[in-house]
Amino acid sequence: MGLIIILLAVNCSKDQNSFLPYVKVDLYIPLANYNQLTIPGNSILFKGYGFNQYGVIVVCVNPDLGLYYAYDACCPYETDHSGIIEIEPIKNFPAPDNLVYSSAFFGTCNKCKSKFNLMGSGQPVNGSLATHYLQNYNISIGMGSLTVTN
Repeated sequence: MGLIIILLAVNCSKDQNSFLPYVKVDLYIPLANYNQLTIPGNSILFKGYGFNQYGVIVVCVNPDLGLYYAYDACCPYETDHSGIIEIEPIKNFPAPDNLVYSSAFFGTCNKCKSKFNLMGSGQPVNGSLATHYLQNYNISIGMGSLTVTN
């Protein structure tokens, strides 16, 4: 009986977001250069990072509490890993080609149209095809910067 409980505990603790092959992520973000990430509800897609270089979405939830999320922009529903999570850009806000600035609370797959709550751990929203959360990454905060790693 004890062995079953231990096995269940190990299985339950396994990260449900391990659907993507491992790709090293090490993204340094100086907040002085990306002050949009000091405003709750804002996010930035940093293209060229994560799986297939689709990008990493970094979301500011509450900077006073140090609460940020970082997600891979690869859709967890598409088994061929071809779906890209897109965030709605802020209108009339210029951005370099490798960045998308957004204040939307949701991201949507460009293929299956699954929708994910960026402010709530990347979980799929009701009615989505996707059953897994977005792949998340660790965020370290310090010295006026964020570092996203896995």
